[in-house]
Amino acid sequence: MGLYFNLSEEEREFARQKTMFCLIIYDIRSNKRRLKLSELLEGYGVRVQKSCFEVDLSRNDYQSLLRDIESFYKADEEDSIIVYVTTKEEVTSFSPYNSAEKLDDILFF
Repeated sequence: MGLYFNLSEEEREFARQKTMFCLIIYDIRSNKRRLKLSELLEGYGVRVQKSCFEVDLSRNDYQSLLRDIESFYKADEEDSIIVYVTTKEEVTSFSPYNSAEKLDDILFF
């Protein structure tokens, strides 16, 4: 997703509205459950750090992802799963060699 070859500008905008870019960050105490969650998320996107995945999904796949995460989540085991939703165009890239960059209310280092 995110590549719009041979589309008019109007068709590209329509396609962009149908996709969602998510950053999923998690902290799971149990090694076994953490591995299961990472395997689940690998089916949706790409690992960018040990407990962080980037996913680029259609709205239907996004709803499926949320259902999978909700069924996995266990508050009594102190799970922490955060899903940030944005569009690919709003993502700020940075290098550890540059200074921090601010995107709205989120500070990246």
